[in-house]
Amino acid sequence: MNTDDDAKLQAATRRRFLKQALGTGACLGLGSLASACSPGSPADPASPADPDPADGAVPSPPTAPPSAAPSAPPTAPPSSTPSPDSGLGVEAAGMPYRQDDPVWAEDLMWDRDLVIEAAVDLNGETQADAEELLREFDDGNTIANEGCMLTSMAMVLRLLLPDARPRWTPRSLNKTAQDLYYYTLSGLSLTTLYADLVSEVSNGQIQLCLKEEYLPGTASWPKMFANTSALVRAYRSLAPAQRADFLIMLKTGTYDDTVASHYVLLHPDDMGTPDSDDPQILDPAMPMEATGVWRLSDSAAWITGDPDIAAGWAESDIRPTQIGGVWVFTRWRAQHDRSRLAPLIRAWADELAAAGV
Repeated sequence: MNTDDDAKLQAATRRRFLKQALGTGACLGLGSLASACSPGSPADPASPADPDPADGAVPSPPTAPPSAAPSAPPTAPPSSTPSPDSGLGVEAAGMPYRQDDPVWAEDLMWDRDLVIEAAVDLNGETQADAEELLREFDDGNTIANEGCMLTSMAMVLRLLLPDARPRWTPRSLNKTAQDLYYYTLSGLSLTTLYADLVSEVSNGQIQLCLKEEYLPGTASWPKMFANTSALVRAYRSLAPAQRADFLIMLKTGTYDDTVASHYVLLHPDDMGTPDSDDPQILDPAMPMEATGVWRLSDSAAWITGDPDIAAGWAESDIRPTQIGGVWVFTRWRAQHDRSRLAPLIRAWADELAAAGV
């Protein structure tokens, strides 16, 4: 068979495989995708997870000599599936994690003095420019002030892998991120946090599957809200059983992450109807003393109480319930090497079609 025939056969095999995967409501893992798209290559069965570490222990990957390959991150066991009517156990899990929780509020992400020193000595920044790299808060630059994305990802891990040990918290995720050099206290060797960390610490069982960014504050981009985002509308239109494997992280505020942006989770048990622009959320910035329902508008009112954040929002003309991005995290079932992604994809396509996209 010549090269052209090989290419045609592989393309036809991919189309047939993907069509079958969507038809069964499955989205296969990358390893199985590569093997199943090759003619005559069956997908490898998933390996069982390693035994759980002790509950409450902070993960600390074993160190390796500089020449050795990085050690594998701590493993997480397959999670139990919540019943369709029970949501994701938000109340039982003690959500939301609060950034001002005294248990981890003083855990450093970046050390401001070290960041300034590195910027001046190694990057040639002036002292004044270096001091602008990390905003100085009254109580220091800690996870209490700069950790909304990391705290939201800790909630994603806790809710989608409820049986995992250790139980992921802002403290344990922060420590693991530093141990794995996702960022350093001085801001050097910075690997963008985003979703890579969630996948790594869960051995791929939790992954970012879909993402949209809306560039708030950019004049050429229309303002986006929970009731106008096709992806958020699609998620909110699913039945509870179809939503059980997903969590939505929303970005609010400005596109610039230095001061006036923020990350929250759409409340998985009560996110409202697709037409509501002010859904209930799990907000790392929600103060410890606050109770009851907390919405996007509550989050906006709370964080813009800081004059610098308020100024950033005003300069970019950010509305209280406006969203700047949508990140969809999904749970992969290792024993079957699949997630139930197809219903969300179909609902998303329907929303896009309805909007004329």
